[in-house]
Amino acid sequence: MASKAFRKISFVIIFLTLCAACMPGFNLMASATQTPLAPTATIWLLPTSTSVPPDPSLPTPIPPTAEPVSQGLDNVKLYLVAIGDNGGTGTLIGCGDSLVPVDVRITPTLGVLRAALNELFKLEGQQYYGQSGLYNALYQSDLVIEDVAVVGSEARIVLTGTLTLGGVCDGPRLEEQLKALALQFSTVERVSIYINGESLEDVLSLK
Repeated sequence: MASKAFRKISFVIIFLTLCAACMPGFNLMASATQTPLAPTATIWLLPTSTSVPPDPSLPTPIPPTAEPVSQGLDNVKLYLVAIGDNGGTGTLIGCGDSLVPVDVRITPTLGVLRAALNELFKLEGQQYYGQSGLYNALYQSDLVIEDVAVVGSEARIVLTGTLTLGGVCDGPRLEEQLKALALQFSTVERVSIYINGESLEDVLSLK
C-alpha cells in the first residue's frame, strides 16, 4: 500500500512539473519578478495656437501715432497806442498815452521775435489797428529786419529802411512799441535797437 501511495505522489509531482514547463504564464511571472520594467515617458501634446477672428461688435483698435513735434509758439502780442488814455487800458507811456497789447496768430515758429516784428511791419500804411482805434506810430515808416538775435538776456534788433514820425510824441511811442514787443518773451530782459547802423536813441534825437 505504501509503495502504491508513493507512486501516486510521484506521479502528481511529475505532472505538475510538466504543466509548469508547458504554461508560459509561469515564465512571465517569474521574469516579471526578476527584471523590473523600465518606466515609460509621458508625452503631453499641447494645442497649437490658432488665430481668433476679430469680434465685429468691438471697435477697431487705432494704431499709436508718433507725437507731433513742437514747432514753437503760434501767437504773439503786438503793442499799439491808446492816445490820451493815460494808462487806463494799458501801460502808461509818454505824452499821456497807453501801450496796449493785441494778440496775433502766426505760423508756429521758434523764431518768435522775428515773427512778431514782421507782423508789426505788415501794418505799414495803417494808422489805426482795425476798428480798435489803437494807433500805430510806425505806419509811415518803411523798415525791414536785417538781423535779430537774443544773446544772454538781451535782444538785439537790427533794422534798415526809413523811419518817419508824425510828431514829437511818435518817437517815444514807436520806441515803446518795439521794446515791448521784444520784452514780452521771458528770455528777454534788455533790448537794443539799431536802424541803418545807428542806435534808435541816436536816430530819434535827430528827429
